[in-house]
Amino acid sequence: MSEIKNPLELYKFLPKTNCGQCGVPSCMAFSARILQGLLSISACPHLDKEAVELISWRIVRRKNPDDEYDVVIKQLQNEVQHLDFSRVAPRIGATVKGDQLAINCLGKDFFISQSGEMTSTCHINHWLHVPMLHYIIECEGLTPANDWIPFHELSNAGQWSQYFSHRCEQALRQLADAHRELIFEILSLFGARPIKTTGDADYSLLIMPLPKVPFLIHYWQEEDGFPSQLNILLDRSANRNINAHSINLLARGIVEMFRQLVVSHSKDGKLF
Repeated sequence: MSEIKNPLELYKFLPKTNCGQCGVPSCMAFSARILQGLLSISACPHLDKEAVELISWRIVRRKNPDDEYDVVIKQLQNEVQHLDFSRVAPRIGATVKGDQLAINCLGKDFFISQSGEMTSTCHINHWLHVPMLHYIIECEGLTPANDWIPFHELSNAGQWSQYFSHRCEQALRQLADAHRELIFEILSLFGARPIKTTGDADYSLLIMPLPKVPFLIHYWQEEDGFPSQLNILLDRSANRNINAHSINLLARGIVEMFRQLVVSHSKDGKLF
């Protein structure tokens, strides 16, 4: 019998009652949870033991994205273990504190041990851990020269351009449109500083996700029927100090962090 690889295939075998007794509101949602490895087919009270056994061995569960990042992190940690932090620190704009590298990210210190583990007073997740390790390993140490270009002009941007535009720039624009005062207050708390540019943006802010990888954020408010705009520019040296995938992760991580902070601090606790 064939493998079951998507929710629609699995849905055919379910009772389609949407009873909710499995813990999710519909049989289709239940199918998706099973394929994601979050629930077992046995959680359906309407399937007998024989049906469960017949179906379960055919299900091909998807990998959890976090599991894939865990694999990447372990690979990068193996590389970091062989580095001499006293030589790495001046190249990447970090300092050595005890036996750890101290790297400033958005005004906060993050510490990388010789085994590649990351600690900080801030929340730790793969959005930051993966880029941080890539930065330690790959950074050539070029000093940014304020030669600003859009992400897609980076030599290694390739397949990530559309993702960066949609998941990072447009997502941050939507947050700024809905919570302008709060978003720019949050940016200020994380070390953003206004800079003068030749453009006519309502806001032009420089942030430092990594010591040698600055982001320049331009934001234009909606005005006279023209929609708002937001772009994130990179220094031309960025692709010599970190890879495009890591830039995407950094930007996406910033957006996700801001989403959480908006929910925590907005008056109604809502994003939009």
